[in-house]
Amino acid sequence: MNKTPDRPGPPPVFHEKRTYRRRRLMDAARFAPVLAMFLWLVPLFWSQTGESRISSATALIYIFALWAGVIVVTLALSYALGQIADDDAGTDP
Repeated sequence: MNKTPDRPGPPPVFHEKRTYRRRRLMDAARFAPVLAMFLWLVPLFWSQTGESRISSATALIYIFALWAGVIVVTLALSYALGQIADDDAGTDP
């Protein structure tokens, strides 16, 4: 009797936790500018007429808060990737 496997195809690939974390941080660093640009464009979609009008002051506060947030996120990602790179440099190949 031929038994068919429950999961056809190659077995799942196991990645070391450190390698997985490094790759996800690199993915986050690549995606951060795209997300920042999308968030930067959000005020363009805000209503400029009618009762639900957003003031220019509110838009400027949003833009500068986003700017500060992007700096903080970039700093955190840079620090985390630097720590992982330092850990990898300390290990023997």
